[in-house]
Amino acid sequence: MELSLLLMEQIVSMALMVLMGYALVKTGHLKSADGRVLSVLTVYIICPCVIIDSFQIEFSQEKLHGLVVAFVAALTAQLVLILLGHFLRKPMKLSPVEYASFIYSNGGNLLIPLVSSILGDEYVFYTCAFIGAQNLFMWTHGVMVLGGHTQSWKKILLTPNIIAIFVGLILFLARISLPEVVGVTLEKVGDTNGPVCMFLIGTLMADARMREVFGKAQNYLVCFGRLIVSPLLFALGIRLSGITLGDPNLKQVLWVTFLALSAPVAVSVTQISNLYGSPEAARRASTINVMSVVFCMATMPLMTLVYQAVC
Repeated sequence: MELSLLLMEQIVSMALMVLMGYALVKTGHLKSADGRVLSVLTVYIICPCVIIDSFQIEFSQEKLHGLVVAFVAALTAQLVLILLGHFLRKPMKLSPVEYASFIYSNGGNLLIPLVSSILGDEYVFYTCAFIGAQNLFMWTHGVMVLGGHTQSWKKILLTPNIIAIFVGLILFLARISLPEVVGVTLEKVGDTNGPVCMFLIGTLMADARMREVFGKAQNYLVCFGRLIVSPLLFALGIRLSGITLGDPNLKQVLWVTFLALSAPVAVSVTQISNLYGSPEAARRASTINVMSVVFCMATMPLMTLVYQAVC
């Protein structure tokens, strides 16, 4: 219960930051297109700094084991969702955007500040497992679904977050500590991650037509799958495996992955639709994203209660 309440407090705090970004656009001080600047800062500077900084912890076999377990869990969860979505596409008449929205969550922008504020910076380390696993699928399967294209492995491996994970992992395994001035810089830049990401979501929401967001029945179906079905399946898998029984630390580690699977639709679905699909597909993706952001304020704490009770 305590963890769920802490999560609710943090989500409310982030919702207020989202409203700030929303207000700046609605009052004419910013345009929705200006959100691209925040997006570039987040993707190319802030998130990589957070990731590398998260690996600047003392090496231990327990941490390495937790990271491997989290990565395998994330890969397995993504594969299950891809297969489930594939079988549901025809009977539920899911468009490519709706299919991708069901599978891919905002496991980076939202996950990192939440984990940092609730569990502490040392657990941000484990968010890298989910980010790495999802990036592998997002830029292969996701791009193919949304645009009919495929990305080369070179492009996938050269995305900023993947590069940051490789750099951080090498430093962690080699037990190399960065110079203090570099470490302080990474930490201070990383501290801006939460507010900047929330401002970005606010600018995206300001451009959405609320009638399109809440007036389409299919949006509710997709959000139910993304926010309820996805985390419940993961919790069921953890329960059946018994992997967390008698291991409180591993239960916390896998809660990070669970939280990622409880998160709203990935902003990347909109971005990829814009790059490889069509403006109409991108707008459709943004409406589902907005609804999932609104509903997650209630569903994420509720799902955490389920995880604590079941796992």
